[in-house]
Amino acid sequence: MDKQFKLLFLILSFLLFLVPANAYANSDLDGREEVFAFLEKAFDSQVSLSEKSRTMEEIEGVLDPYFTEDYKSRFIEENVVGQENEYQTYGTDFAFYYIPFYAFSEKTKVVEMENEIYVVEFFPGNTEGPVGYEDHYEGLKFVKETGNWKVADYLYDDVPQEVINKAYPEKAKEQQQAADRVKEENPTVGKMVFGPNFSTLKTFMELGVIFKNENRTLLFGLL
Repeated sequence: MDKQFKLLFLILSFLLFLVPANAYANSDLDGREEVFAFLEKAFDSQVSLSEKSRTMEEIEGVLDPYFTEDYKSRFIEENVVGQENEYQTYGTDFAFYYIPFYAFSEKTKVVEMENEIYVVEFFPGNTEGPVGYEDHYEGLKFVKETGNWKVADYLYDDVPQEVINKAYPEKAKEQQQAADRVKEENPTVGKMVFGPNFSTLKTFMELGVIFKNENRTLLFGLL
């Protein structure tokens, strides 16, 4: 009996050894620390492609544990160069589809939805320096593909409002209060105001109707 148990244990141990280490690594991401660790590995996989030439199959194998097929294809199309089964990436100032450099601090929020995970960060506007930008949100979207969590999209200022509300409830409250103040100060905001039919105006102008005294009454009578 002991021999059979030991033999079974050895067989199971051998089978577990044969299973790829990343087979179950991405099936579940429990909490922000695991999400951040996953993103760091995903970024490392992208950077490693500059170390040496690989076949396209090898490159896809390096990226596959961390990115959906669509995201992986976009990254390869944008960043991978080469020919005759010798492909790699090169450094660039415009690194499209790389995992962005986040501080992964309390400013970086992780929002878990029913079938998606979002990593979101708010960037206040900057008017100094050669490049300026307004307040905006950036984020990464995770979905499950073949049973594993993978990066599916990079979001720049198009993070779903529901996600922003969960990530930054205080900012959502401030935005709502600001909108309410605008309505109180300007009661007509948001109400329908009837004015000239500009599509009709454009049609008349294209037909050569000119704003002269003899035509003005006719023109605005038809608007």
